[in-house]
Amino acid sequence: MRIAIHSSLTMRGRVEGVMAEVRRVAEFGLTGYWAPMLTGHDTLTAFAIAGREVPGVELGTAVVPMPLRPPFALAQQVATVQEILNGRLALGIGPSHEALAEDTFELDWSPPIAATRRYVEQVKAAMTGRDGRRIVIGGDPTPILLGAVDPAMARLAAEVADGAITWAAGLRTITEVIRPALRDRPLDEPFRIVSALPVCVTDDAAGTREHIHRGLCTGDWSPSYREVLSREGVDSVARLAVVGSPDDVAWGLDAFADSGVTDFAAHVLARTDIDAERTWEFLSTRAAAS
Repeated sequence: MRIAIHSSLTMRGRVEGVMAEVRRVAEFGLTGYWAPMLTGHDTLTAFAIAGREVPGVELGTAVVPMPLRPPFALAQQVATVQEILNGRLALGIGPSHEALAEDTFELDWSPPIAATRRYVEQVKAAMTGRDGRRIVIGGDPTPILLGAVDPAMARLAAEVADGAITWAAGLRTITEVIRPALRDRPLDEPFRIVSALPVCVTDDAAGTREHIHRGLCTGDWSPSYREVLSREGVDSVARLAVVGSPDDVAWGLDAFADSGVTDFAAHVLARTDIDAERTWEFLSTRAAAS
């Protein structure tokens, strides 16, 4: 299982900060850097800038909400960024949430499964030239992963995408939703499962979980994540976070690796700088041993 970083700095920081964080990922020997594209900076543009300065790190969107970009516009931007990154871009996309699309983006909301199927087909067609508007000339195709935390989207990801991304979802979502969706996928077609969760190596697990709850509890109220939390048998994403001693965190990561996760994207969220640094050092050691 590859060890990467998941970060929300593109939503609240500056591009220089994103560059510094991506550079740190490389220095600590981690494999990738995943970030959402919601409010704040355009994540793909930030990736183009950071990736040009920092080689060797995969950069992935987790995720681009489909309402933000028409398929052709996204395909064109992805092709440009992929050329700059020399094939290190992974494109995670998702239909977003109804409230987010209508209230934040002020855009129409479409039924997610049909809309996502059509969107992926259009992005692929634009990037491969199947619709006569060829964008990508040469190079490897950009892998497309879908944000998926429910059975219908997981089945669609297995059918039309190269992988699935989960955020704030635990082992039950992986073993009961994502893995069963792959039963009909040909064995010779690789499929990535990227799991992103808060992580912290700390001597104060209870205090850290409370800190995580205060920082992330707003996501607990969206309908899709209420379903995820109910499935996992918890009342907050803080209860799913991989938190505790080095042995506790190692056990948690082992469980995700055993479940079939191919990439674990750690969202480092600590109460103190000391715990944050301990967590980065732990992840670096873990990555080196993988």
